[in-house]
Amino acid sequence: MKERRLFYVGMTRAKKELYLTSARDYGGARERKVSRFVLEALDLPLDAVRPFKSRAIEEIHRHAPPPETAPEALAPLAPDELLLISHRQVDDYETCPLKYRYIHVLRVPIMRHHSVAYGSTLHKVVEHYLRRRVAGLFTPLEDLLSVFEREWRNEGFLTWEHEEARKAAGRAAITRFWHEEEASGTKPAHVEREFGFTLGPNKVRGRWDRVDESESGAVIIDYKSSDIRAQKDADKRVRESLQLKIYALAWKEMFGRLPEQVELRFLESGLVGAHTPTGEDLAEGEAAIHAAAAGIRAREFTATPAYQVCRYCAYNQICPSTATQE
Repeated sequence: MKERRLFYVGMTRAKKELYLTSARDYGGARERKVSRFVLEALDLPLDAVRPFKSRAIEEIHRHAPPPETAPEALAPLAPDELLLISHRQVDDYETCPLKYRYIHVLRVPIMRHHSVAYGSTLHKVVEHYLRRRVAGLFTPLEDLLSVFEREWRNEGFLTWEHEEARKAAGRAAITRFWHEEEASGTKPAHVEREFGFTLGPNKVRGRWDRVDESESGAVIIDYKSSDIRAQKDADKRVRESLQLKIYALAWKEMFGRLPEQVELRFLESGLVGAHTPTGEDLAEGEAAIHAAAAGIRAREFTATPAYQVCRYCAYNQICPSTATQE
């Protein structure tokens, strides 16, 4: 009876509130029962602690995931409201409006893919070299490789061996780039120059990696880290590039004439894809901008799943519309 007296003495010393707790599992080998003194204190029958067996339908409801809620609808933009848009936004919306929503509206964070980290490093090194070239400064190869090491980020690589292989490829690409630039002696007219022009209520903005100018006209150059090994593939990429069509349109809008040429320079292989832009290219770029802007203004973000698109999308693990087969 000593245990009972101690229990009730503890109850009488409570000043404001009293909490009685119990658990079946305290870490031992067997389940524990609620003390009979607790049942007496609460005036409960001894069978009150028998486990309650749920019905099957109750178990299903209890373990079911929370119901999905419809995404909050956004009010459409007014027809005359300024919309800032870039070639990347146009491309994302063309690829999949829901992908656009994840990136540019919800800003869902993701871990950078190793190809993005690799490309970002190469672009920073190239920019460093070209800015010094514009300023009339010589950059030794050793200094440029030091910039590469300084800018390198260990993000997204699959293994240590994978990272080391990509670093080796990057060093080789930068070395080739340096030798080609030193041999050509061409001084860029613009490096990382921002541009902007309006199409109705839309403001298109962006940045040219490099522009070379001569008496015959301007050459707009964009550097790519993707591994293109065949000239026909390089030429196809530059002909079909929506980015370069918008870049050429920007030059025409800002300076009143078409650029002489647009180029994609692939840093790993050293290949150059070149194309002479036409009025049809500009019309395609303008149509793509208008189409994407119309959807963005209407806040229309319905997914357009396709297997080859979804399998490479960074959001395919959270997207409810991901295509899983062809």
